[in-house]
Amino acid sequence: MVSASIIHKVLVFGSTGATGKHVVRMLLDRGDTQVVAVTRSRDKLIGLLNLDEKKFTNLSVKEASIDGMTADELKDLTEGCSVAVSCLGHNLTLKGVYSDGYFVSETVKKVTQAMPESGRFVLMGSEGVAHPDGVTDPKHSLFIRAILGLLRWTVPPVWDNEMAALHLYQETTSNTPFCDWVIVRPGDLINKDDSEVYSPEAQAKNDYEILDHPTGSLFGDNSVARSDVARFMVDLATMETKAFQETYNHKMPVIYQIKKETPVKKESDL
Repeated sequence: MVSASIIHKVLVFGSTGATGKHVVRMLLDRGDTQVVAVTRSRDKLIGLLNLDEKKFTNLSVKEASIDGMTADELKDLTEGCSVAVSCLGHNLTLKGVYSDGYFVSETVKKVTQAMPESGRFVLMGSEGVAHPDGVTDPKHSLFIRAILGLLRWTVPPVWDNEMAALHLYQETTSNTPFCDWVIVRPGDLINKDDSEVYSPEAQAKNDYEILDHPTGSLFGDNSVARSDVARFMVDLATMETKAFQETYNHKMPVIYQIKKETPVKKESDL
């Protein structure tokens, strides 16, 4: 359903991805948000949303590839949008890792240049990417730093995500006007069934926690559902401007699934 009053217009990149499809659907479900989804295939997106598109007049789809769009086309696309959300990421295949180039950071540069200064950019990153300010995140051990250094030069997506974060940070610290931004850093991504994601009970509770920086090991200690990452990103995209600027602007929050404590067995239970 669509509200009589649209108060948000949100541009979404990576809309057919495992996280992006949830972002689009959750934005549509709000009813007060106009969604502009960029995808190579409209039919694929509609199929992934599992919705009757006739009921959602607040969805428009731009069939295009971001790397093939000109600066003028991007300016036209972002016109009227208060927020851009990127869920772009590399597929974990040989082609996705080694042949797709640095399209995440290139998209960040192109879109932020096209957006108005009053706009907001919400980017999905990775907990393996440290905040470029060198202060927010605790310093890793020498062993972890060596592993990250090796990955940076042998696995292009690692460097791609770091460049995206660095671009946003450096533009913010320069003297030129720049849009607001936030980078969401999830732990290891897992999936939930749609019945768990879109049931009234599931939508009434949050199974995740938001932290300022990563905790534990970067390799398998923490996980989070893609749908929960999407829910948090939707909250960030639709948050009132003052509240956003006071809590998340220019920050890189980490999102993890809340761990359930294992009950301690009493002697009488043994």
